[in-house]
Amino acid sequence: MSTIDLQTEIMQLLREERNTSILEAIRMLLRREEADTDEDFTAEELAELDAQRADHLSGKSRSYTEEESIRMIREGFKG
Repeated sequence: MSTIDLQTEIMQLLREERNTSILEAIRMLLRREEADTDEDFTAEELAELDAQRADHLSGKSRSYTEEESIRMIREGFKG
């Protein structure tokens, strides 16, 4: 499908869409370049994120699978 075909189809679907939440989500997606800036984070927050990433890459911390995360959340809420 060509770019023009995709744009035409999307424009038609947008004209028919009445759900504001969906339209706002689409707008955010299309404006992703504006949202991809670090301006929302302070220098301290960025430093903390960098430190956490470094810990993860060096093996000081570990990641969890989706299933492990869900299990841990559920166990935490029991009790």
